[in-house]
Amino acid sequence: MKITIVENELYLAQSIQNNLSEKLNARCDIYGSYDEALNTDADIYLVNTNLQGNIKKLITSKKDKIIILLAPYVTYTTVMQPIEMGADDYLQKPFSIEELIRKIKHLREFYSLKEEIALFKEFINFIFDDIELEIPKYTFPIFVKSSLNKAVEKFIFEISKKEKAPVKIIDLQKFDKNKIQNKNLIYVCLNYHKVENKETLKYLSKFKAIFILPKNYDAIDGCIELAAKAPSLLEEEILSIEEYIKFIINAYQYKFPDTELSRKLGISRKSLWEKRKKYGIFKQK
Repeated sequence: MKITIVENELYLAQSIQNNLSEKLNARCDIYGSYDEALNTDADIYLVNTNLQGNIKKLITSKKDKIIILLAPYVTYTTVMQPIEMGADDYLQKPFSIEELIRKIKHLREFYSLKEEIALFKEFINFIFDDIELEIPKYTFPIFVKSSLNKAVEKFIFEISKKEKAPVKIIDLQKFDKNKIQNKNLIYVCLNYHKVENKETLKYLSKFKAIFILPKNYDAIDGCIELAAKAPSLLEEEILSIEEYIKFIINAYQYKFPDTELSRKLGISRKSLWEKRKKYGIFKQK
């Protein structure tokens, strides 16, 4: 992990450098101005907001990295404006090294999860790319069925994106209303055709519920029957082993240590290292 410290108070900068080098095993470089730090390539930037020069240029050029502001006082100019430009968080001086380390760990985890979510979304989009599907107008609760299961899955995914709400799968045969309280979730309900208790359905109608019906189930009022097109099996693209390995390394390299990740992939640690090099995947320490 590389950290650039942009600070003209030399005693403070050296104290931060020594502590982060020891406690996070980080390589820390110190720069006395925004201009000097522009040509650096670090994972994290710790930036004094009270230096002479153009802080905007530094922040906008490094906004894809972790940026923590070190502010002598909190004003719109020293804190809010730089955050609007792309900085992530701030500490007001004086601060403890423990608080700085906590923020660094929190932001590294946040960025790692953000990258992982983006990779999963990219992969899901790839999976559904071969399904042509128009999303009709809808109101909750939604009843949906299709001769193609993958069309129903894509429909749920598109509704989730449109509503900006995560999905929770529930089996209506194991219904427990105490576990269904969140109106910010989309509840995808299975086994609707096996439920006789109308109170269950009445209760779920208060939420964003999607009921999946079997493809041979008799149509009910308001049911959306998806007409989707998909290529034949001979035309479908199958993810190659190399593409699969690349995706798994990207998605799980921070979740599992290299020993376990290589074991799950059925390759050696040396092979895992060689594949990272081949794919241009660099794991931050």
